[in-house]
Amino acid sequence: MTFNEAILVRLSNRKYLDRPLSEEELSLLDRAVRRLNTESGLRMQLVTEEPEAFGSLRKSYGMFSNVRNYIAMVGPSGDHDLLEKCGYYGEQLVLLATTMGLGTCWVAATYDRSACAPLAGQGETLCCVIAVGPVAPERGLREKMVRGVTHRKSKTLAELARGMGEAPDWFMAGAAAVQRAPSGMNRQPILMRYENGSVSAELAEETPYCMIDLGIAKYHFEVGAHGGTWTWGAPGYFEKAREEKSCGAVVWRDTPQGHQYLLVQHNARHWSFPKGHVEKGEREEDTARREILEETGLAVSVDTSFREVVTYYPKPGVVKDVIFFLAQPTGGTEHAQEEEIANLGWFSYQDAYPLVTFATDAEVLQAAEERILSRGR
Repeated sequence: MTFNEAILVRLSNRKYLDRPLSEEELSLLDRAVRRLNTESGLRMQLVTEEPEAFGSLRKSYGMFSNVRNYIAMVGPSGDHDLLEKCGYYGEQLVLLATTMGLGTCWVAATYDRSACAPLAGQGETLCCVIAVGPVAPERGLREKMVRGVTHRKSKTLAELARGMGEAPDWFMAGAAAVQRAPSGMNRQPILMRYENGSVSAELAEETPYCMIDLGIAKYHFEVGAHGGTWTWGAPGYFEKAREEKSCGAVVWRDTPQGHQYLLVQHNARHWSFPKGHVEKGEREEDTARREILEETGLAVSVDTSFREVVTYYPKPGVVKDVIFFLAQPTGGTEHAQEEEIANLGWFSYQDAYPLVTFATDAEVLQAAEERILSRGR
């Protein structure tokens, strides 16, 4: 599931299943929290198996049940953009959790702040928390009733955006993603504007948590518009990123000891899967075959029914989609491409999972493992 798809399906959840997060779920969330803390200067914390924050009926008004895990949104008190950053970076964790099949809920008031107070150190502020955990596939009647009380009808695109008549398609896609962004009491206090080629986000009204809402909306727009960068504040201004594309594959093989995965260590020192840029007129699967052969010396058969997309920013002003298929070796002589690959090796899933550097790649590996195991059932 991509973040665009997560935006379409994600709903606020207040009722959670009485089971702990799995080791893989914890690993993916923890990796993402650490990466985003480094990027943002925040000190977000994943708190697990701690029911006190939502254990008080008086604090939560009985709206939540079985909340045992949450992300504490903590950052420097002196950061003028703290609330907006909490929204922008916290929503990235929300969408990641959604792609993992977990439920989430932004919570700014209806939790026990005193139980969470120790999480903020000297000179820091606890802005809010994000409940996270496993949820039932279907919502119960009580969950639907709570949502009906706490939410109002969403605004139309015409109410959320200006300048749509002259705007490019990517602005419209971004505005549609903002329409689905969570906000306090679903007030949606954000106005997107396209004017003379410039994109801005401003506050249509001031609410207690409007700056958190602004950060969330900015990230939704960025995802919908497919890449770009924002300035902080209201108004904030958006610069569309140049788009690039690469293709590769999760290469695997059967052995008497079980199946193994081929990982490559790029010269940037991170462990991932073989991949490379799409050349003009080249099909995605042909790029994957060519790049795997160049980087590892192996010819492969590509399974295009498995297709996972990872999106990231390799450098300022550039957004890159990397498409990963599944592939199996069919021939060739294994060797690392000296110019780009420092090392390569075959690993079991248990060894490969903690070795891959980025949480997004770990998620792709998990999806590949589930696909391979399902074939043997």
